[in-house]
Amino acid sequence: MPSGGATSDNRPSGRLTGAARARAGRPGPNGEAVPVAVSWDERARRPVAFVWRRRTYRVERVLETWVLETGWWKEGGLVSRSYWRVRAGGRVVDLRYDRLSKAWALERELG
Repeated sequence: MPSGGATSDNRPSGRLTGAARARAGRPGPNGEAVPVAVSWDERARRPVAFVWRRRTYRVERVLETWVLETGWWKEGGLVSRSYWRVRAGGRVVDLRYDRLSKAWALERELG
């Protein structure tokens, strides 16, 4: 039996479980998206900068875009959002535009 140091029984696994997994990469204190101010290039039809934590990030590149439309069949369940995965300030984040509330949020920080 080892006399000190980490053993396989008490070594952290590095895997997230439960609520920690739900919050991973989420910018808000409880894992929720946070509102951000976004500058939009109407001609290019894409975000060009956003303000998060009192810092302005210039969008260096749009990596991916997608649209989420769901819940249209049930009362009060409609979701209509556009997403942009962007690289800005050395980070990769998902920006979200809620088409119903006309509000921007930072949904997730990926790195």
